[in-house]
Amino acid sequence: MSPTSPAREDVRRRGPLSPRRVVVGVLATPALFAWYVTAGGGAAGAGAAFLTIVLVSAALAAATVATYVPARGESRRSALGCGPCDVVAGASVLAAPLLLSFDPLSASMAVVAVAATAFGLFQRRTTSASTCSVT
Repeated sequence: MSPTSPAREDVRRRGPLSPRRVVVGVLATPALFAWYVTAGGGAAGAGAAFLTIVLVSAALAAATVATYVPARGESRRSALGCGPCDVVAGASVLAAPLLLSFDPLSASMAVVAVAATAFGLFQRRTTSASTCSVT
């Protein structure tokens, strides 16, 4: 690392895993899974690989949704974060069923949905201090 490159401490991580966030994540996963499977063509003709990949996408999306829940002692404003950074993360939760509906029962499209929700979670969990003053 050169002396002029930005330091690693410029990247802030969101608050720690709180019991509230765990509960929201656990409760949101089945609901998002049902929504994603329905959008992806239904469970009737789906294979195990498709359902497993969609479950991973739903779990990532639920983890993203859970990050919006304020931890004990944290303000709602702080949990929501700043607009541009956190809209992308929230949009990834909505993008997954849209992507799954483009090619129903397609495992490759389910992988794209996983990539979208993983990107959203990454975007939500890490923010640059220089671009987001509210973290």
